[in-house]
Amino acid sequence: RRRHTRYGTVTGVQTCALPISSRISDKSEVRRSKQFPYQYFAAYLNVDESIPQKIKSALHDAAEIACGNVPQLPGPVVIGLDVSGSMSSSITGARGRGSTSKMRCIDVAALFAAAILRRNPNSVLIPFDTEAYNAKIDPRDSILSVAKRLAAYGGGGTDCSLPLVAANSKYSKRKFAGVVLVSDNESWVGTGHHGSTAVMTAWGQFVGNQRKLAGKNAEPKLINIDLQPNQSVQACERADIMNIGGFSDAVFNVVSSFLEVKTKRFVAEVEAIEL
Repeated sequence: RRRHTRYGTVTGVQTCALPISSRISDKSEVRRSKQFPYQYFAAYLNVDESIPQKIKSALHDAAEIACGNVPQLPGPVVIGLDVSGSMSSSITGARGRGSTSKMRCIDVAALFAAAILRRNPNSVLIPFDTEAYNAKIDPRDSILSVAKRLAAYGGGGTDCSLPLVAANSKYSKRKFAGVVLVSDNESWVGTGHHGSTAVMTAWGQFVGNQRKLAGKNAEPKLINIDLQPNQSVQACERADIMNIGGFSDAVFNVVSSFLEVKTKRFVAEVEAIEL
């Protein structure tokens, strides 16, 4: 629909773009909605080219604001983020034209890191492939900026024990509520002691060290987020270990509940997720 004004002819889409974009990125509305950033960011990356740039920018701004809706964790965590070559693949895998998401695994990793670091600034971020990297990520950086920096770190294989090894050495004097590993599970490198995986060997050392710092009753948790789940895991489920397959906004509450050591709340949180 076109409308003539003294300033020229404009289309209906252009006329509506500003108020729509203003509402999408309205801080009070985003905060009040309690929505998490994943859906906003996914919409931003997959929006049609015909949509006005102001609306695209508003979606990205809304994702940034929604990071503030992510629950605060019971304590700082070590965030191990896979930056191997396969993390540049689509989060949905290759599904053919029109079905493959533009959101890459590394984008999801960046989203998670940005959201957790903003709400829990004392947490530690460790990007890794077959090497652990010293990350200098400002929690105030945009999600796109974090994704760009993370993607520039690695590109090699995958050794998910490295963030734990780094935590056991570089951060051995710091208390943590747990460790969250975010990977696409494309490949695993490293072996542990007595037939164990390298992850389990390093995790045992991490737990022992945390109990020295916080007392024998300390209960740190290990959460493995497998963005593209397959048939194997590095750490089997038990009271202090949880494996999550795939990613959605529900992950933030599940991680928070599991770390809080409140079994009833955690079970309720999982049961509340619509399948």
